[in-house]
Parts: sequence; C-alpha cells; structure tokens
Amino acid sequence: MTQSTSQQRRDLYKLFGYCKDAETMHVQHITNGKFKTAKDLTIAQANALKKKLVTNWAYFNKDNQQHKYILSLMLQLGWSNIHPTCGEVADMYRLSSFLKSKRSPVPKPLQEMTPAETSKLISCLESMVTKSYSKP
Repeated sequence: MTQSTSQQRRDLYKLFGYCKDAETMHVQHITNGKFKTAKDLTIAQANALKKKLVTNWAYFNKDNQQHKYILSLMLQLGWSNIHPTCGEVADMYRLSSFLKSKRSPVPKPLQEMTPAETSKLISCLESMVTKSYSKP
C-alpha cells in the first residue's frame, strides 16, 4: 500500500478549500470511515477522491420532481446566472460546490442521492430560502 504523494495531497487540500472539516468529511467518505486525513490515503484513493471532487455533482434528472424543485429553490436563493439566449438559469457550479462543502447535509453527487437524501437537501435549501426572506 503506497501512500499518496505530496503533490496529490496539495491538490486535494486546494480542492478542500484548505478546510480541515471538508478534508475529514471527504476522506472518511472515500475510505468508509477508516481514515480522516489525506495523508492516510493510498495513491489510488487520492486519485479517486480528486476525480470525484473535480466532477460536477449537480447533474439533474429532468424527470425527477425532487430535482425540479431543487432548481426552483436555487432560483429563489438567487443561485442563478444570466444566459444569453435562455435568460435566468440555475447556477449548477454553485450547487456542485455547495454539495462538496461541509455545509451540505448530504455530501455526494445529486444523481447518487436516494430520495430520502434528496429530501434532506431540499429541507436545507428551504431553510436557506426562509432565512433569506426573513432578513430585514
């Protein structure tokens, strides 16, 4: 078992946003709770984690009602961009970054979430919408 290289660890730390909590969360997820730091990963595990962190976690299923509702919540939160031909569209990069962060109730790609996990995400986003509208 070969330990991850220093370059791999530097790349991962950058992807974690230099946040120890994010590091612990993602390392535990990829190792099924066995390790807590990137230094403990093997080269293969570090590569797998890096690949997972650089991919877009916000791919939607257009036929899934929960996913459509998440799009609505994103627009209500102002997580949107102006597209030259489509007008206002949801900012998928922002959702992907949120799902990868320690603030996400379910730190995994949207397509891999169960309906119960997706409900947790929806509850979190609804709470954020409520708080954004209750500010004076």
